Amino acid sequence: AREHDVLVAIGRGLSNVEIAEALVISELTVKSHIGRIFAKLGLRDRAAAIVYAFDHGLVTPSALPDRD
Repeated sequence: AREHDVLVAIGRGLSNVEIAEALVISELTVKSHIGRIFAKLGLRDRAAAIVYAFDHGLVTPSALPDRD
């Protein structure tokens, strides 16, 4: 479940620090989750994870934060 939460947060464009703060976990734990996500899904980088999140309906453009 946490890996799913981290993948959604990556899809929303959050940094590791922002993900850690939002999920109340350490940045090291976020990095561990990301490594497992990449391995399980056969992804090689964060950009591929973002594409995966959009392609599989985990995030939508309306779910993205406003960044002025």
